[in-house]
Amino acid sequence: MPRVRHCVIRVDGEVHEGLYDDLIAVEVSERVGEPSSFALQVGIYKKQQGGWTRLDETSAADGGFAPWQRITVAASFDDSPDVLIDGYVAGVGPRFEPVEADSYVLVWGYDASYAMDLDEKVVAWPDKKYSDIATELFQAYGLDPTVVDTQVVQDQTKELLIQRGTDWQFLKDLARRVGFDVFVRGGAGYFRPAELSRTPQKDLAVHVGTLGTNVTWFEPRVVGDLPTKIAMARANPLTKAIEKVEVSESPLRALGERAGDALREGRQIPAQPVALAAPEPLVTDQAMEALATGIRRRNDWIVTGEGELDGTLYGRALRADGVVLIKGAGESFSGRYYVTEVTHRITPAGYTQRFKVTRNGLGVQGDEPFQSGDAEPGEPAGNDERVEVRGAGREVAP
Repeated sequence: MPRVRHCVIRVDGEVHEGLYDDLIAVEVSERVGEPSSFALQVGIYKKQQGGWTRLDETSAADGGFAPWQRITVAASFDDSPDVLIDGYVAGVGPRFEPVEADSYVLVWGYDASYAMDLDEKVVAWPDKKYSDIATELFQAYGLDPTVVDTQVVQDQTKELLIQRGTDWQFLKDLARRVGFDVFVRGGAGYFRPAELSRTPQKDLAVHVGTLGTNVTWFEPRVVGDLPTKIAMARANPLTKAIEKVEVSESPLRALGERAGDALREGRQIPAQPVALAAPEPLVTDQAMEALATGIRRRNDWIVTGEGELDGTLYGRALRADGVVLIKGAGESFSGRYYVTEVTHRITPAGYTQRFKVTRNGLGVQGDEPFQSGDAEPGEPAGNDERVEVRGAGREVAP
């Protein structure tokens, strides 16, 4: 049975062995569409000469914590730990318990997108595609951009795109409009739709026998009221003609056998509910279609679920922004899922992974490569984008 062999924590790029002696718990939440976060719970003790350990020190070498220190957390069951997060300390807060030995300090922070969410500004972006803007913003913070072309140029003579808010808020809004995900991993920034054709990670197993089960609990749910035809109309300001676009086909790969429309077949209700989306002023036909397609992407996710995984039984780190197969949940709820969030919690008592998943259909498709047994801990888990970080230094990105 595999055990957690490595949980490596670096402060400003350096490992401080004394930290592990006082470490109570590590928690890392990896998210798609939101900043990933971390929290370290570290024991503190009263000094004989007065003061407390870790609270009065001013440097990482002496055991102290302070805002804007770089924290890197990695974990694995082999000799090549996966980086779960590389970010910055946002806050430090001690808790003094009635029993002195139970006191601790909580250190929390976020990935490098934290730096993108501080400075509010007003900026004009003339004649730019959303993907161009994402590339420029990531590069402005030293992040390596992984960006999918959004194709539509926002012509300033028809629609001058104005940013009002932080760079991160603006990127989130652009991603929402076109149904993309935006997130940061290590020193890279991502702006793209969900990649659903990637090799699945190791299976999540629900009630498949004492030796095969690795999921503690799983709670999926399906909804049937999300409109799957998106219509948009506007009056052309020059010709006064009514211009319309409709998007009814999903741009995403199906993860289940039956999508939302299939669930309504034969019912005395509209076979394909329509959502009338309000266009922004002076948008082009291409821009309207891109906005409608973005809404269609978001409405695809008719199944959501969350659960908890025994990390020791699973034998590796489940990663957000990846596909995973869930088996043992019945014909309807087994199959491919897209992972949107994973919270890793490592303590002396064990390793748990709380996860959130989603999919755009019910049922298995018949071509799922379910694993017949446990993959070895060192084998690829379907997550072909290992987080690459700088080994040393105080900055996540150059």
